[in-house]
Order: sequence, then structure tokens, then C-alpha cells
Amino acid sequence: MILEIEHYKHDTRLTGKTEDISELKRQLMKTETLYDKETDNFTQLFCRVFHWSVTDTDELPDYVYDRDTKCLYKPEF
Repeated sequence: MILEIEHYKHDTRLTGKTEDISELKRQLMKTETLYDKETDNFTQLFCRVFHWSVTDTDELPDYVYDRDTKCLYKPEF
């Protein structure tokens, strides 16, 4: 699965395995509660805890997570 994290500075694409969309939502919300707002280590923490990896792929993401609105959605292309 490819997940794009939308940040106010830039977007980051990640690749990882998850059982389903509810598991992905759980992982994202858990990371939201744990990350350090001072250093904004959200992506690094998410990758470390849930075994996702940053990727430079040009493939379109399966899901996009908007950090500003905390909304996970399936993009329409």
C-alpha cells in the first residue's frame, strides 16, 4: 500500500503493509497521540512504530492523510 502524508511543508509517500483501512486509521490516530509537536516527528514515528518506509515512487497513493485536517481519504484520479 502507498500512503501519502500531506504536510504543510511538503508531502511524503510511504509504503507499508496493513490489514485494512480501519487498521491504517488506528495506526495514524495512535501516532497523532504519541508524536512530539515541538519537533513534528510524525512521519518518522509512524514509520518506526508501524514499519512503514519512505519511498520515492511515482506510483499514485492508495490513500492520502492530511495532517492539517487529520483526514484520511482515497484520492480520485
